[in-house]
Amino acid sequence: MIEKIEMAEDRRTYSFAIDVQHASRFTAIRRKQRREMAEWAHELAYNSKGKITRAEARLEARRRRPELWPTLDEYVERAVRKRLAEEDLAGPWEPLTVAETEAATLSGRGFGKHYPGHLITRAYDLPPSLVRALRTAAIRVSEEPLAELDELGLLYNSLNYTIEEQEQRTELVERVLSAPRIVRQALERYGPWPPDERPPSAPPEAPKHSTE
Repeated sequence: MIEKIEMAEDRRTYSFAIDVQHASRFTAIRRKQRREMAEWAHELAYNSKGKITRAEARLEARRRRPELWPTLDEYVERAVRKRLAEEDLAGPWEPLTVAETEAATLSGRGFGKHYPGHLITRAYDLPPSLVRALRTAAIRVSEEPLAELDELGLLYNSLNYTIEEQEQRTELVERVLSAPRIVRQALERYGPWPPDERPPSAPPEAPKHSTE
C-alpha cells in the first residue's frame, strides 16, 4: 500500500534515468507552459484596463500554476503513484531494514537499464515517503527472482552460459524491478503523452458507452 502523502511534506531531489523521448516531452511541456503563463498574465493585465499591473499579473499566474500548469515533478509523482497502485507493486510489503534502506540509495546496483531505448538522467523533487514506497516495492518484488538467479548461479552475466541458461537468466532478470525501472514504466504508462499517441504498455481504456 502506498503511504499517504501529507500536503506539508517536504520534498527532496532524486535522480532517475528516463527515456530520452520522455525527457524531450517534458522539455516541450515546460516551454509550452512558460508561453502560456506569459500569455495568461499579459491577457489578465490587458483586460483589467490598468487595474492590474504586469508584475501583479505575473504573480497571479505563479499562484495559479499548480492548478493550470503542473510542474514536471507533479507529472512524475502522479505517474509513479499510479504505477505503485497496480496489483504487482501494491503490496503490502515488509518495511525495509536499515541495511536495505542504505543499499537502496547506492547507484550502480542491479541489472543494468532494462530498457531498449536511450536513457538520460533527470532530477525531480518528490516526497521522501513516496520514494521510500517506490524503493520498498522495487526491493520486495525483486527478492524472489534474485534468489532464483543466485541459486542457479546466474546472478552475474557470463559468456560461458549455455543457450538454455541465457534464456533462463533473461526471463528471471525481466522480473527484477529496480526503482528507476519502475519510474520508466510509470512514465510509459501514465506520463504526459500527446493526445494523438497512446503508450504501448498503458492499461486498456475503459469502453466508451454510446449516448445515442
